[in-house]
Amino acid sequence: MSYILSEDISVTHEFIKKHINFVLDDSNTYNTFFEEFQRYFLRSVLSPKPFENFLSILNGKELEDKEIKYLRNNLRRIFSNEQHYKGIVGEHLFAFYYHKMVSDLLWAHGPKGRSSAEPGIDFITFTGNKDVKETIKITIWETKTTENSVTTRASQIYDFFSEDGSFEENIDSEITAIQQLFDNAPDSGLKEVVGDLYNIVINRDTRFCIGASGISPLNSTTEGTFKKFAECFLGEISKEQRLVKFLFIELLGNILNDLRDNIWNKLQAI
Repeated sequence: MSYILSEDISVTHEFIKKHINFVLDDSNTYNTFFEEFQRYFLRSVLSPKPFENFLSILNGKELEDKEIKYLRNNLRRIFSNEQHYKGIVGEHLFAFYYHKMVSDLLWAHGPKGRSSAEPGIDFITFTGNKDVKETIKITIWETKTTENSVTTRASQIYDFFSEDGSFEENIDSEITAIQQLFDNAPDSGLKEVVGDLYNIVINRDTRFCIGASGISPLNSTTEGTFKKFAECFLGEISKEQRLVKFLFIELLGNILNDLRDNIWNKLQAI
């Protein structure tokens, strides 16, 4: 997509780094992006019928009171805490980038539906050739969103992947959930990899990767930003198994405000 620009950044640390910029510098571009992202976000957090109902509201149609009440109660927790709201929107912006721009994305699990404060893994991606299991990489992403420099959230990512962090606690339930989703899927290399997730994770297989993603309106990073991420799983995985992606969106504040106005405030006004 023309408004998403991706650049590989060379670093001396033991990880692979990429900068992703959302360039939304004119109203037409912003409106095109916002309409598509809002639809993606709503489809992610709502089941099909409530999603259709909200599209009807956006198109000026009236709903029954019980349907409006259902939507309000359904979406309330997303908008009730400003920090958690910012976090869940950031996680979905990162997932939106993945679905739109990463050509070898096979499948993704997450983000969480209601609050960035919910326990669990933020986002899990499966990339590669679906029929050749040896090529399929599983990346466990920890994502932090801030309206300040991404550096301010770095320690939380290190802590998650540290020896005493909550990675192992959270990945186990996600493995179970993912495997259940594939129970009735046709046989493929991807399904084999999903079935072997525990062994891939516990043995730090070369297909196992960890990812640190920071979402911010400020591109104020340096060569040393997130440098301690290279110490996560030190001695267990290679440089190529540690991925750092910074997503810079200058108009992040506008997106947060416009989503709130167009979804939650609109529901409240009906």
